[in-house]
Amino acid sequence: MKKLSLSLLLAFPFFASAQTLQVRNNVIDLGQVQFMQPVTATFDVKNISNAPIEISSMYSGCNCTQVGFPVGVIPAGTDFKVSATYDSKQLGHFQRDVAIYVKDQKEPTYVTVKGIVVPKVENFVGNYPYSIGGLLTDANIIEFDDVNRGERPVQDIHIMNPNNQFVEPVLMHLPNYLRAEISPKRLGPKKEGVIHIMLNSSKMKSLGLSQASIYLSKGMGDKVSEDKEIMVSTVLLPPEPRLDEASLYRSPRIQLSSTTVDLSNIKGNKKKAEILITNKGKSPLEIRSMQLFTPGIEITLAKQKLNAGESTKMKITGYAQDLSRVKTRPRILMITNDPRKQKVIIEIKK
Repeated sequence: MKKLSLSLLLAFPFFASAQTLQVRNNVIDLGQVQFMQPVTATFDVKNISNAPIEISSMYSGCNCTQVGFPVGVIPAGTDFKVSATYDSKQLGHFQRDVAIYVKDQKEPTYVTVKGIVVPKVENFVGNYPYSIGGLLTDANIIEFDDVNRGERPVQDIHIMNPNNQFVEPVLMHLPNYLRAEISPKRLGPKKEGVIHIMLNSSKMKSLGLSQASIYLSKGMGDKVSEDKEIMVSTVLLPPEPRLDEASLYRSPRIQLSSTTVDLSNIKGNKKKAEILITNKGKSPLEIRSMQLFTPGIEITLAKQKLNAGESTKMKITGYAQDLSRVKTRPRILMITNDPRKQKVIIEIKK
């Protein structure tokens, strides 16, 4: 049976309460694990007390995890290893906490092994066109579109370590509605991993567009800088109205002369365009908010409330110098009270 042995280092060691054991990394993420192929995580431990010790037992609380530890006296200052082998007999995520008991001490030291058991281990086969924070990635932006309150979508960024030494990737400055898991936590030279970015829409305050800059680094302690930036955009939709056919017939109905604006080939510093907005419905149309995904665009709208049959012009100005620097796709977001089109996106070609 195939076994995978990992020995990882942490910048900040984990200490037992009695200052007896020091574990260089008390959590090992094994990443993808093949179904029915047991895997082993090996932990580097040191006796940091001034006296010899003995490991009396290790307890995992589950027959699915077998443990291994040295038998006999371990002199003061000695490095040694303990292991936890997971049987991989159940598909899905797993996390097992293992207690290490030192003879004559009540409080154990805990280590954790986790990962995900999959039917088939699949390696990422795409490209890594971006260099962010000393790592190579397949994306430099994350977009959560059409999110309803309460949903928790997940998006992945695949990463590769191009360096000749181990790195421990970290994401910095996540807002409270975002959470990230990096697997594995420690990447060897030329090895690949994945970042799972999870959105908790229940923690978002505002409808419409929210944007945040998060920063990817190859280790703790790095400073925030532009070369580490990943843009995250979220569009949180209003609650979907439940209307009968009669109410739907009487509702407002937005119509745009175009949902694409060409601001390319700007001569001089700026270029202008117009879009005609018409209410084709039976009741007043409200354009409740307008937001821009990027700088470099200016919009004006004469009226944000249109009676049935009424029209207005949206004037759009693009600024060449600013548009040339944006990383993401320039767009305009409108939130309306049209039950068929609560969200309207106008694409900007630059």
